[in-house]
Amino acid sequence: MSSPSHAPDPTLEQSSQSPDSATSAPPKSRKGVLAIIGVFAIVAGAILAVFLYNQVKLQGPLDKVLAADDRNKNVNARAHFDHWIDSGTVVFNLSTVAGNSSQMDVFRVLLQFARSQKEQKYKQVILAAYGENKFIVPGDYFQQLGAEYGSQNPVYTIRTFPHHVSNMSGEKPFPEYTGGILGVLGKEMDEFNDMNKQWFLNDYMARQK
Repeated sequence: MSSPSHAPDPTLEQSSQSPDSATSAPPKSRKGVLAIIGVFAIVAGAILAVFLYNQVKLQGPLDKVLAADDRNKNVNARAHFDHWIDSGTVVFNLSTVAGNSSQMDVFRVLLQFARSQKEQKYKQVILAAYGENKFIVPGDYFQQLGAEYGSQNPVYTIRTFPHHVSNMSGEKPFPEYTGGILGVLGKEMDEFNDMNKQWFLNDYMARQK
């Protein structure tokens, strides 16, 4: 008699497979998690690189300016590229100004920062306060301010500075005056005071209420 045929036992076939074959390929869910982690790592690295670039190029030099002059101790400012990546535009942002600081203290910090950047060429420098952009200074004039700091008559720089700035829509709010020096000087100083009010003083006063 022929011996009865037996169907192969599936459990034996499964047990005969190598244990490593079941774990050699990670599940799809695990692959997805690894991919997400990789993307986050790349994004975090890019953000860190951008932050460090801004720190080295702008904030670091500004921190040195603030620390080098005792008169600057009541002014706190931040500097970074526009949107952190536009290397042609610098944002100079006043973040805190102590009550005993004058507008001349703030302007001196700006000029000293310009001196630290005099070898750099920018398209423009944005003057901001408390995170809000207020005025635009042409990059070539900003470089000129840095090159002339310490040699140019500071009164001349102060009274002519407003003529070079534009508001954020590109309009020049402070015209140049002609006429006798005494009359013109008074009007130019009024412009300088008005510019500082619009830049940061009005915001500062509003925050004190």
